[in-house]
Amino acid sequence: VREMSVRYAMGAGRWQIVRQLLAEGLLLGLLGGALGLLLAPAVSSLLIRRIAGDSATDLPFSSSVDMRILLFTFALALVVSLLFSLAPALRFLHPDLANSLKQQSTTSGGGQLRFRRALVAVQIGLSLLLLVGAGLFVRTLHNLRTLDVGFATDHLVSFGIDPRLAGYQTEQVFPLYRRVLQTLSALPGTRAVAGTDDPDLANDNDTGNIVIAGYNDREDEDMDVEQPAVTPGYFATMQTPLLAGRDFTDDDVMGKPNVAIVNVALAHHFFGTPQNAIGHFIGFGGSRGKKDTEIIGVVGDTRHARVRDDIKRTVYRPRFQLDNPSGLVFLVRTWQPPDAALSGIRGAMQQLDSKLALSNLRTMDAQIADNLSVERLTALLAVSFGGLAILLAAIGLYGVLAYATEQRTREIGIRMALGAQRSSVMRLVLVDVLWLAGISIAVSLPVSLLLARLLRSVLFGVSPSDPLTLLMGTLLVGAVASLAALIPARRAALVDPMKALRSE
Repeated sequence: VREMSVRYAMGAGRWQIVRQLLAEGLLLGLLGGALGLLLAPAVSSLLIRRIAGDSATDLPFSSSVDMRILLFTFALALVVSLLFSLAPALRFLHPDLANSLKQQSTTSGGGQLRFRRALVAVQIGLSLLLLVGAGLFVRTLHNLRTLDVGFATDHLVSFGIDPRLAGYQTEQVFPLYRRVLQTLSALPGTRAVAGTDDPDLANDNDTGNIVIAGYNDREDEDMDVEQPAVTPGYFATMQTPLLAGRDFTDDDVMGKPNVAIVNVALAHHFFGTPQNAIGHFIGFGGSRGKKDTEIIGVVGDTRHARVRDDIKRTVYRPRFQLDNPSGLVFLVRTWQPPDAALSGIRGAMQQLDSKLALSNLRTMDAQIADNLSVERLTALLAVSFGGLAILLAAIGLYGVLAYATEQRTREIGIRMALGAQRSSVMRLVLVDVLWLAGISIAVSLPVSLLLARLLRSVLFGVSPSDPLTLLMGTLLVGAVASLAALIPARRAALVDPMKALRSE
């Protein structure tokens, strides 16, 4: 300000000074935009790796940098820089030389400084909003990752095949499936093998209506159930507990009495207890379905299509008792490390028939990670934006404090000349920061609670008003604000009283 006033007093034109300020703002915008262009590809690649890991090539969006978006954001950076350059430039349309030429080292209570402090306070408040949202999304992701899905997910590998794509005829499909099961069972380290046409946590559903002999359903009652077809040994492979009755056997094939196994949710809803469900007959296809399928067992509940979905009533049917030879997903429970198991399965299937294409060969942990890709992406972006916001708030706070400390040089010199200790000077600056951060937090917390309620539908296992998340966000904002104030506070404490007093 003083430099511009001196230039004006020495004959520089008013519009020359305004153009200089705008040129400086434009230069800063160009430098910032250029830095963004340089960092964008690396940041984009990092986000892709963090989101999808090794399966980045399967994502439904491109990881390449879009030039249109880059040009738009670059232009936006320039426009914002020019707009914010107008604030000091407009002051010189009607300059006050008398006040501007005075040494600016008295106090810091002017309106301009208050405006800057208000902007920083708003920035701190917005940072807290983003950090609270990020905390809620991170808690949601953690809750979903640690949720009991109803079966053991470790050392479990799955892959799918469709024999019809390899030229197999209908009558050849079931014999092939049996050969696949035998081949996989013979692999070293294999504990159990099974197959299903509707795998768990694969974002897939195979549902249909059922009818129950002796049960009169209500008009509005939901009789739609999940209907996976599985091979013998499926529940042992998944380590889903059998709570009542018996498991499927190799004798449950076409031509034998139709049988089914239901989950606990269905047994409790229709029969009261798992044991009461045994021996009841059900039919498929709605009210016209023939009630000729006997319930022979009850197993524990599992989460099916997605981890966050509610437990759905399920009826399991023997795969070899159905006459539609569609593709099948095989599951292998192994003692081996995942990489070794994947390699062994790939080699065994290649030897069995090289024409069979294996789809989605991966561990169950990787499948669950893919199932939670949306939640992981949301949490990652929220944390990234929250971290960036708190960093910008820290930079803004540092700038305001550094300027305010410079403006208070004479005041601080007088305090120290009168006996103030360096620690008390540092405390003076830090208390000022804590008051500013405290006011921002006090205003932002109620707003955070209100906005968090809008996220209720995407949260899982955590309340929008989770006290731990609010506390951690508040502590982080307070810690960052204090760290940003340390350098200006230390600089204030090192002021030489004699030099400060001579500055006037």
